[in-house]
Amino acid sequence: MTFDEETIIAYVDGECDAVTARRIEKAMASDSILADRIAREQALRSRLAAHYDPVAQEPVPDRLTALLTASMESNVDSSFADRKADEEQKKATRRGFGIAQWGAMAATLALGIVVGQFGLGQNEGPIAQQDGSLIASGALETVLEKQLASVQSDDSRYRIGLTFRSQSDQICRSFDDESLAGIACKANDQWRLETMIPGKATSDYRQAASSEINALAAAMMADAPVDAAGERELMENGWK
Repeated sequence: MTFDEETIIAYVDGECDAVTARRIEKAMASDSILADRIAREQALRSRLAAHYDPVAQEPVPDRLTALLTASMESNVDSSFADRKADEEQKKATRRGFGIAQWGAMAATLALGIVVGQFGLGQNEGPIAQQDGSLIASGALETVLEKQLASVQSDDSRYRIGLTFRSQSDQICRSFDDESLAGIACKANDQWRLETMIPGKATSDYRQAASSEINALAAAMMADAPVDAAGERELMENGWK
């Protein structure tokens, strides 16, 4: 697997998404050229940080502070600090609203959408309830069981995203359709729904859901997602 320069730089800077980071780390284990390339980038970042960080942390000389204060006192909007503090508080609040909270809220909303459209446990519906758990049924179960992400058609109602082995040693797959997105894991010959997020039918949530489902998947993974060959092998082995 190859990665472009932008992706590698994003990885070194800690700015790429969790799924891509997993893929890069898995590739590095077997690709010494990629590993050396990333090591060089990391070393360069370290040298630059060692050179410039002490300068950036030095206090501003008193004489310059006095000049700046004198020239700005009559021009600076005094409400800026208040607005800045308020913005930082909002950011802190958003950071505190993590994967677990979003997952619970989104799953409740998504379940409400599906129940409203199909009814829970109906033959034509994508979700059924069994022994206190939600499981895939109907067309969704068929797609999770038989559809390869590498060969699915553009007009397929349900689309498969990532296939991976979870930390609990189950095979899991992410999926998406017009009303629902989520992650299902194979257990006792059934696809148990681990999380759900509203799909395209709720466009206001779509962009957030797309990145959040990958973040949830990355948190569950024992390793990077499988490639096309690995996915086919898992299907032939009954997703074990």
